[in-house]
Amino acid sequence: MSNGDEISSRITILRFPLIVGVVLIHNYTSLDASTIGVAYGDAWVEFVRLTISRGVAEVAVPLFFMISGYLFFFGVWSRDKYVDKLKRRLHTLLIPYLFWNLFTLVFFAVAQSFHSTQAFAYSRRFPPIHSFSFLDYINSMFGITVNYPISTQFWFIRDLMALVILAPGIHYLLARKSESPFIFIMSCLWFFGIWPLLWPSIDASFFFCLGAFLSRPERNVMCLDKFGPWISSMFFGLLVLHSSFPKGPIYINSSLIVFGVPSAWWLTGLASRTTKLRSFLMGLSGASFFVFAAHQPLVTILVRISYKLFQPTSGGAILAQYFLIPICLIAFLVALRHCLLKIMPSFLRFITGSRTF
Repeated sequence: MSNGDEISSRITILRFPLIVGVVLIHNYTSLDASTIGVAYGDAWVEFVRLTISRGVAEVAVPLFFMISGYLFFFGVWSRDKYVDKLKRRLHTLLIPYLFWNLFTLVFFAVAQSFHSTQAFAYSRRFPPIHSFSFLDYINSMFGITVNYPISTQFWFIRDLMALVILAPGIHYLLARKSESPFIFIMSCLWFFGIWPLLWPSIDASFFFCLGAFLSRPERNVMCLDKFGPWISSMFFGLLVLHSSFPKGPIYINSSLIVFGVPSAWWLTGLASRTTKLRSFLMGLSGASFFVFAAHQPLVTILVRISYKLFQPTSGGAILAQYFLIPICLIAFLVALRHCLLKIMPSFLRFITGSRTF
């Protein structure tokens, strides 16, 4: 397998596990955001939840932005190619973005109109739909002043679209001798969380630019593989530290991602050499965007309903729900996407930007 083929294979293998990470992040924050008042149980329960959702899963978003930057800038840059990519992003990014935010807005409006469901169908950032102002509607689509649209996970797509528009400027900075100082400055701003813009965020901007930087043909994105075991050891050490002190300084979280991103890339290389695991993950890759798009607000509502109904108080019960809710939801969405692919393929292509295979 050539380097290009292996990189493509690794990216395909990574997509679904990273989406699982995104779901796990929202599974954790959904409980924190709810007003149900469930006790968290023993400290070890929260440690487990933090380790998975605020530790391991934290590498998902940076890796997605890095992969996006790498793929967007890979190959020879030209004005015509940029315009062509920009046109294609209208279909693959903008249309799904508008559809899923409108769908979520309607979903909340319908759910809030029934007494039995309105207690679970609310957003922390928005008032009830019936009392929306004009600004609320704009915010629900783009998150102008509240940072997140009503379909919260689509902040990623919104920031990605902004970076695609800014791509010529990024290319200008990376195509000259200023590329290394530019990436260094961006890395410092990201590491210490210094950024004046609401969006695109510093996470989006830095890792998209880093992906663009790594896309140059003279750079070997697998050069750190030989240090994979040592990097992963550092990552797991930082994982314990981060979960033990979740409100510690930002550089602990930043350091966790610094070691977590190459660790995930190295582990993906190991998975690509395991035939059954490779086939399994590549088979699920096509469902990644649909699971990403559809999991919110479902995961939040399921968490709220589940904790209201069962009111778990023991550590084991809390962890059982913590794992079962995302597992069942992801399995359901993968099955639903499979059904849509069979009976409504054109609609599925439309709402996922043709990401159906």
